[in-house]
Amino acid sequence: MTAALTSRWEGFLAQIRERFVQIMNEAIEGCPMVLQQASLDPTPMGNAWNAIEIRAKQLESKIEDTWNNQVERAFEQAGAPPNVLAHERAKGDALRDSLEVERERIRIKIWSDAGRTFYQRAIAELGRPFACTRCGAPLEVPFTYRALNVPCPHCRTVNGFEPGTFMRMGEICVHPLCEEAAWPAWLAKHQAENAWRRARPVTIQHLKAWEHAQLAYWHVYLGARTRLLPDTASAYEADLRGKMRWFYDQMDRDGVWIQAGRPRELV
Repeated sequence: MTAALTSRWEGFLAQIRERFVQIMNEAIEGCPMVLQQASLDPTPMGNAWNAIEIRAKQLESKIEDTWNNQVERAFEQAGAPPNVLAHERAKGDALRDSLEVERERIRIKIWSDAGRTFYQRAIAELGRPFACTRCGAPLEVPFTYRALNVPCPHCRTVNGFEPGTFMRMGEICVHPLCEEAAWPAWLAKHQAENAWRRARPVTIQHLKAWEHAQLAYWHVYLGARTRLLPDTASAYEADLRGKMRWFYDQMDRDGVWIQAGRPRELV
C-alpha cells in the first residue's frame, strides 16, 4: 500500500519539477525580449519577472500544502511508520529547497544580464573611446554605473567620466550583479542556515558556521559593489555591520549563543 503512495507522491513531485522548469525557461527566454522591446526600460521586464516569480512560488508552496493536506494523512492511514513519513516528507522538502535555489539563481542571472546590456549600450553610445582631455591618451573606464574620476596614467590629469542615461538606468542591476559575484558564498550561507534550522539539538558550532557563512557572503557582495560603485568603498565597514545586524540581533535572543558568551566575529 505504501509503495503505491510513494509512487504517486514521487510522480507529483516530478510534475512540480517539470512545471517549474517550464516557468523558468519562459523567464530566461522572455525577460530579455521584454527588455529589448521596451527599449531598455526595465519596468516591463520587472513586471514580467514578478508575475513569473509568483507562479514559481505557488508551485513551491503546493509541495508543502499537498503533503500537509493529503499525502501525510494517506501514509498514516496506510500504517506507514514514523521513519517512512519522515523520509517521504524529506523528499518534498529537498525539492522545495532546490526550486528556491534555482529560482534565485535565475532571478540573479536575468537581472545581471540586463545590467551588462545597459553597460554595453552605454559604452556604444559614447561613440568614441574615452580619452584624456589633456594629452589624448585612451583611458580605460571601470565597469561602473555612476560618474567617477579617471586619472590618466600618462599625464596624471583627472578626467571626469559621466556614464550617461543607460548606465544610470543600469544601476538598478548593481544588487543582482553583486549577488552573482557572491553566488557560491550565498549557497554556502543557505546551506549553513538550513543546517541550523534542521539541527536537533542546535549547538554553538551550528551558529558559528552560519555566522562565518554570513560574513563570507557579505564580504564578497560588498567587494563586488565597491568595484561597480567605487564611491561606496568608504561605507564598506559600516555597511558590513548593517548587513550583519539582523543576524546578531537574532542570535542575541538565542539561548545557545548566550550561553556561549555571545561569541561574535564582528565586534
